[in-house]
Amino acid sequence: MPDELDKTEPPLVDPLDEAFAAYLRSCDEGGLETREAFLAKYPQLSGQLKELIDAADMIGQMTIGHGPTQGGVTPAVSETGAETVALHTPGPGESGDDPAVTLPMAHRAKGDPGPTLPFDLGDYLLLDVIGRGGMGVVYLAKQTELDRLVAVKMIRSGILAGEDEVRRFYTEAQAAARLHHPGIVSVHQFGRRAGHHFFSMEFVRGTDLQKKINGETLSVHDAARYVRDVARAIHHAHEKGVLHRDLKPANVLINENDEILVTDFGLAKHTDNDSSITGSGDAVGTPHYMAPEQASGKSDSASPQSDIYSLGAVLFAALTGRPPIVGDTVMQTLVKVVHDPAPPVRTLRRDAPIDLQTIVAKCLEKQPENRYASASHLADELNAFLEGRPIEARPRSVAMKAWHWFEGVPLVGALTGRRVLHSSDQHRRFQAAMLLMFLLTPIVAAGFLTVWHQRKDAIPSFIRIAGGLEGGVYSDLSSVLASRVARNHGTLTEVVSSNGSVDNRRRLLDYEIDLAPMQATVIDGDHLCVVAPLFYELLYVLVRSESNVTSLADLEGRRVAVGPQGSGSRTTAELIFDSLQLDDDAVHREVVDWQTLSSDGNQESEAGIDVAMICIGQGSPLVTRLMAERKWRLIPVTEGIQIALQHPTLRPMSIEASDHPGIELPATGIPTVGTTAFLAARDDSPGELVTAMLDALYEDPAPCYGLISRRHAAEWQGLAFHPAARRFYRESPQAKSPSR
Repeated sequence: MPDELDKTEPPLVDPLDEAFAAYLRSCDEGGLETREAFLAKYPQLSGQLKELIDAADMIGQMTIGHGPTQGGVTPAVSETGAETVALHTPGPGESGDDPAVTLPMAHRAKGDPGPTLPFDLGDYLLLDVIGRGGMGVVYLAKQTELDRLVAVKMIRSGILAGEDEVRRFYTEAQAAARLHHPGIVSVHQFGRRAGHHFFSMEFVRGTDLQKKINGETLSVHDAARYVRDVARAIHHAHEKGVLHRDLKPANVLINENDEILVTDFGLAKHTDNDSSITGSGDAVGTPHYMAPEQASGKSDSASPQSDIYSLGAVLFAALTGRPPIVGDTVMQTLVKVVHDPAPPVRTLRRDAPIDLQTIVAKCLEKQPENRYASASHLADELNAFLEGRPIEARPRSVAMKAWHWFEGVPLVGALTGRRVLHSSDQHRRFQAAMLLMFLLTPIVAAGFLTVWHQRKDAIPSFIRIAGGLEGGVYSDLSSVLASRVARNHGTLTEVVSSNGSVDNRRRLLDYEIDLAPMQATVIDGDHLCVVAPLFYELLYVLVRSESNVTSLADLEGRRVAVGPQGSGSRTTAELIFDSLQLDDDAVHREVVDWQTLSSDGNQESEAGIDVAMICIGQGSPLVTRLMAERKWRLIPVTEGIQIALQHPTLRPMSIEASDHPGIELPATGIPTVGTTAFLAARDDSPGELVTAMLDALYEDPAPCYGLISRRHAAEWQGLAFHPAARRFYRESPQAKSPSR
């Protein structure tokens, strides 16, 4: 059953319809000898066929005798029976339509679209065919009454001429008749005689621009001069409210004096009374030379800029010998006119000046508003070029040229709405490369990310580790770690001295260093993370042995030695003062070198110092030495819980006698507060660097006193560990080294 549905029978042709159509074709082509001879070819249909032919003749006679007037023109029958029409342009409100059709042309020579020549058309004697178009035939004729040679244009389709053809024919005559300019062919008379629609115009001896282009390569000067003069003539037409809409080289005549005259206003539009013979949706003009708005079927919105586009196309052809847009078919050409930019003139003619290429490009802009504002402006630009003066137009930017080329890639054109029917080899290769890159992008990206992560996580060739105050525990620890990493991985390392925790934090965030030890009190922000907890730092509050200070409550009014700005000791001291509500006036903060507090230190530096608050690693040798000299004694910090509640980075701790051998301390220890020192890094620090530093940290022997073991470090919760450190601590501590 499906096979039967796929088989379609050819439509049946009525023999009578086929015979009548053959008769009409014979009439139009001039191949009809006599009616009797034609009827003899169809003996079985001769009766019915004769009735159809007689009816056609009757309709033609009625059309001639009672046709409506043309565009406000009243036919007058002469003494010879011929209709003549005086030149007249429609007045306001007058119609330009004429639905009349012509009778078949009589006495035609076989194969000729017009009557047998010479042919008497009233006071015109048709002598020779000098031009043929899609709708009309132009004859060389002698106007007998004035004894002059003229050109006579007639509709070539005879009785088959439709209403639109007749209307277009008279529109052309009316459009040209209202124009009086030395660059426009003058129309003398139009009307209908012996059943033929016609109009007469001046006869131009010479050639046309298309023939000149075909026969020779025009000089740059001649091409610019011809189009300049055409632009001036078209500007006159625009001033009179007439758009040409079919400008092309064949419609530019060149007389014996090498002067141009514009002809063929068959598609003209009267802007003052909207007498266009086309409607929306019609593509009107010659495809190679029509503006994009005409090619897209918007002929009803044609403007003077549409003619300016065509002038640019004519100039392009005059310079290069071919139209700017060329397609294999009419439809393809129309689509290219709408979407594709014209190639630069210099790609086809290397000796073309840049200024002339710029003028052509401005005329051929796709958007009407980007073209010249008037044909007169275009003429002035061409005149400036001919006289060697600067032009106003500027070349397209490199970015715009690149974008237009990029839109020619079929895939890009589909995404941007530009139709690309036939792309160049370059565009196709570029698209193939694009698609290949698109397919390979995930693979390339994956490979790139893998390499990037590997390089990102690799150990740097040069490592900078922050220390602290010279001789302090931070500096000693950093020196040991730097030495071990350099030995284990063959990298260059450097220990950078600093004022302490706050200074280390700043340098780390500024990428001046790669890792740094610092107190928990300064580890904050989104870009810092913990590599390892190092050890506990205790607050040692030392007072002079002879002093009457016994607690923190006695600090008011005293001179207290604190660490330098940026040190952990200074930060911890300020937190204590804040908890005790001791402002700058209550406690005099003094910055001294801790070494000067010993008996062999600078006596002037320590003069007047009552109290020293040192936050340092548990079991600090500095504190042991100061207490061994018996110049200083420790006082307890009994407010530890209150301070810890206000500042969670501090917590109650105890100074144990075992931390300081040889120093008499209570067996129960001395209460104080303390914090934790951490090894910190940035969150983007290389993972291999972090792992290498952890290996060095937990290598025997311990790099510092009181180091928190790896096993205990792994138990810490709530810390923002570096990802590499978190992986390190998830592994078994025994895989690295014994716990301490």
